[in-house]
Amino acid sequence: MIKKFLGLAMAAGLLASCGESEITVNYKIATPVDVELYAESYYATIDMKGEEQMGTITAAYVDLNYSSVGDTTVVKRKYTIDKSRGYLKNFMPSELVWRVKEVNTKAVDREVVDISGLEDGYDTLLAHIPMPERWRKQLLNPDYKPHLRRLEKHRWEMDHLLTGTVPVKANVTQMLKDQGRLNFALIKIDSVVTKGFERRDHRRCLDYIVYLHETESFPYYIWEQHVNSNIIPDKYKAYTAGHKAEYDTEFEVMIDPETGVPCQEREVKVGTHTMVHPITKDTVKFTSHITNERLYNLKVAAEEPAE
Repeated sequence: MIKKFLGLAMAAGLLASCGESEITVNYKIATPVDVELYAESYYATIDMKGEEQMGTITAAYVDLNYSSVGDTTVVKRKYTIDKSRGYLKNFMPSELVWRVKEVNTKAVDREVVDISGLEDGYDTLLAHIPMPERWRKQLLNPDYKPHLRRLEKHRWEMDHLLTGTVPVKANVTQMLKDQGRLNFALIKIDSVVTKGFERRDHRRCLDYIVYLHETESFPYYIWEQHVNSNIIPDKYKAYTAGHKAEYDTEFEVMIDPETGVPCQEREVKVGTHTMVHPITKDTVKFTSHITNERLYNLKVAAEEPAE
């Protein structure tokens, strides 16, 4: 009878939890939190037959430490190991950023106030990775580091869109607009939808998706993969001008609502790419499918051996 009562009580508690309509989202870290992050990305394009062709798969492990100083959240990131493979495994700037030795971020709510370690760390990384000189010169483009800083800032902003009392399952776009939390210069957010709760890493995580449209400042790399890795005929190697890329993106976030520490991020991007022949001015478009997956697992302190 006692077991039956406990079972009914647990079921009732689960139903009450499932019926929760609102939750309070905070970004306060009471005590430092250590996290292992696994970041994996898939870069594919569509060939002339309409079939998806995988080109590059990148993967890296980094250690993170989250802490708070007053109203400022501090995240210290240290690179640990790379597991990338494929055509551009050492040459994709947005992925090389995970291999910078140390990067520290400071933010207040949604606003990133400082990023340190990225500039010098990126140069040091490029100096030590074996690669053809043509790639090293390309990756040393001085415009890349501001772009990489924007990517760091973008991830933080997507993880910290929600604050205060939030509906658990709802289209919250208008609410966020009214709060002034969707005012971005370089991306266009179509909508933000909360999806309820998911269990990740033994944590109860609030799940939401940001639907957005974005452009890519440096679409050269996906072009390189598409035309120089036997995905399409050699004639398209001459289409070296007018490179543009636009993406329709679903940016899914799962966060611990009590601390704001992420549980998981997933970006699914469908890209439309333009390339132009510099002489004939003939224009061709192709499609890319890019998925970025990031898993945040809390580190558990090792137990002391019994005496």
